[in-house]
Amino acid sequence: MRLHSGDRVQELTKRVGQIPRRGKILSLHGSSVEIEWDDGHVSSLAGGYLIPIRTPRTR
Repeated sequence: MRLHSGDRVQELTKRVGQIPRRGKILSLHGSSVEIEWDDGHVSSLAGGYLIPIRTPRTR
């Protein structure tokens, strides 16, 4: 599944039991992704494992 600006994502964790970070994609630059995390921090990831969070569709 391709990621797009505005998508909600969560980062895969490296340890069992660790709570995954969740955030919104601000922009995509080649293989790097700029994300605003739910705690307000912004970071750029290259080679990170992100999973899209499905949101229910409204009718």
